[in-house]
Amino acid sequence: MDIRWEFPTYVATAAPAKAGTTVKEARRALTREEALNHIVGTDRRPLLVLRECARCNKTDDALLQPGVDNEKVAFLSRWFRCVRLPIDVVQPDHPYHALFPGDDTEHLFVITADGALKHALESDTSRTELCRAMSSVLAASYVKDPTPQYGDLHVFGDQLDGLDIEVKTLEKKRADLMESRTPDKKKIAKVEAEIRAVKKQIDEKLAAIAKASKIELKPPAAPPKKTG
Repeated sequence: MDIRWEFPTYVATAAPAKAGTTVKEARRALTREEALNHIVGTDRRPLLVLRECARCNKTDDALLQPGVDNEKVAFLSRWFRCVRLPIDVVQPDHPYHALFPGDDTEHLFVITADGALKHALESDTSRTELCRAMSSVLAASYVKDPTPQYGDLHVFGDQLDGLDIEVKTLEKKRADLMESRTPDKKKIAKVEAEIRAVKKQIDEKLAAIAKASKIELKPPAAPPKKTG
């Protein structure tokens, strides 16, 4: 299970100059709200934001630790918009600098799209703590917290593995029957019917997994009413 990363970039608007020409705006840091809003855009999924460093550059080492069971982290990431920012994000003039204002800031964070709930994390954070933080943000973002599906996925996976083995066994049986000196058409037809029945079970379980994975986001919170 892989994490699907996105690499947002900020393109400054060009300001009008003399004689109809334009002058490109100098690189500058956005405010925290501007930076977050630009990355979120119209995608209201919660964010998992990682800043690269010299050690983990172009790898997933800051999130998926070698020798550690990372399957649950990768599973939960399916409901996040996973964003990677370059090493120079800590530079004062980088557009997204406000999200990581220095080398001593956290290595990554998970946050709701509106910025209301954030958990700052380090690359050496325990996987248990990381999953707990991810689950907290998911529960705040979705109508139903998808975290419990992780256990169900293993059950489905074991069932699918068993059905795959069953299909291969039946297909070998069919091949043996067809290769015999006098193929028995009735037996072959029976085995083929059994293969179709098992494949139907596989399709049904895959459809159930796909349906369970489709969870709606909570609607945006209504702005506070003005008084006076």
